[in-house]
Amino acid sequence: MDSINQIKPDEIEILIVEDSPTQAERLRRLIQSLHYNARVAANGQLALAAIRERKPHLVLSDIVMPEMNGYDLCRAIKSDPTLRDIPVILVTSLNDPKDIIRGIECGADNFIRKPYAEDYLLNRISHMLMNQKLRKNQNVEIGIALYLGDQKHFINAERQQILDLLISTYEQAVQVNGELQARERQVIELNMRLAHHAAELETINREIALKNLELAEASRMKSAFIANMSHELRTPLNAIIGFTGALLMKLPGPLTAEQDKQLNTIRASARHLLSLINDILDVAKIEAGKLTLSIEAVHCQELMAEVADTLRPLAQQKGLALEIELGELGKPGQAPVVINTDRRALTQILINLLNNAIKFTEQGTVRIGLAQRGEGNVQVTEMSIADSGAGIKEEDQAKLFQAFSQLDSTSTRHVEGAGLGLYLCQNLANAIGGTLYFNSDYGSGSTFTLALRSKS
Repeated sequence: MDSINQIKPDEIEILIVEDSPTQAERLRRLIQSLHYNARVAANGQLALAAIRERKPHLVLSDIVMPEMNGYDLCRAIKSDPTLRDIPVILVTSLNDPKDIIRGIECGADNFIRKPYAEDYLLNRISHMLMNQKLRKNQNVEIGIALYLGDQKHFINAERQQILDLLISTYEQAVQVNGELQARERQVIELNMRLAHHAAELETINREIALKNLELAEASRMKSAFIANMSHELRTPLNAIIGFTGALLMKLPGPLTAEQDKQLNTIRASARHLLSLINDILDVAKIEAGKLTLSIEAVHCQELMAEVADTLRPLAQQKGLALEIELGELGKPGQAPVVINTDRRALTQILINLLNNAIKFTEQGTVRIGLAQRGEGNVQVTEMSIADSGAGIKEEDQAKLFQAFSQLDSTSTRHVEGAGLGLYLCQNLANAIGGTLYFNSDYGSGSTFTLALRSKS
């Protein structure tokens, strides 16, 4: 032991006292990285037995352990004249100043603070091994009494031992302070980054707000343009429809069969174009929040008959049967179904739905249905349009109510339209407080239902 400075690393043995197998294995591998030999004991009692069996060059011990803790182990080593020259390093959290006093009282040579840096731990071990001979040659004991926390402590240890222990404690404090300063710098840097990002975010928010204003202005101009253009287009179209009607009534004189056919084509095309313009104008009003409602009492059976009469010629041209189903509501003596709503909006929804049903049905029947049911104190009036057409594929159903969405958008599609009908129907239904939903089996037809709720 006197010639420890001349001992090779692989001839030095360190005893690790640690009850955690994971921590013990970590320390063993770390110590062996310097080519030192390492033994492990799970507690103070086993460590003391291992020391007496074969004296190590240094003991590295945890404090909190079963059987015998680190303080008691250190005290046992230092009280044995044959073992007291073994340096003892205690691994502790250093949460209390009394930890230092207890370490000095039991004769510990050094502290290592948890959690420890591996480089620092290896440096302390090397330092303790190099200074072991110097410490051994200074055996002058001193006695010091002091109070700490209303308790008297008497320290009887070598001056060099006390100095090493206090220096190691101070070094630990310096290291902790350095770590705190490093973390403080990291926090300052992070705050600067956050401030920079906050400034960027504020700039982005201002740009978004500006863009929103521009979009709102663009939307307003679009709505104004559509309204103006719709008005400008409606006037000549109504004139065309009116003059064509007058010609077909043969007011100016008789018509040939070909002339009659051509005039009917012109009137049908003009009516179709006017319908598209009306849809576009209504969509623009809804999106601009300028749709006005006029609430009145509406007789549902009468309204359904009017809608059916309006589109019956279109159904007859395709050879389709157009039926009205009233069920229990159609029995003699049954009171008429009257609801308070906007008559124009409700009529437009039914006409669009019925027109779609006729357009997409090649043969069979189109039915308009009316039913009522109760939900607690709420009366639900349901108007449905059912057809025997091709139905709607499941993958197409999600986009059915989207604006300008056409399930058959190819150049060969056999029906006309701008894809606004169902989008307009859903928005009008929402505007009058109703719900529009549908059921469809591909190849078997579809049923669209408008449900209106009112307190009974």
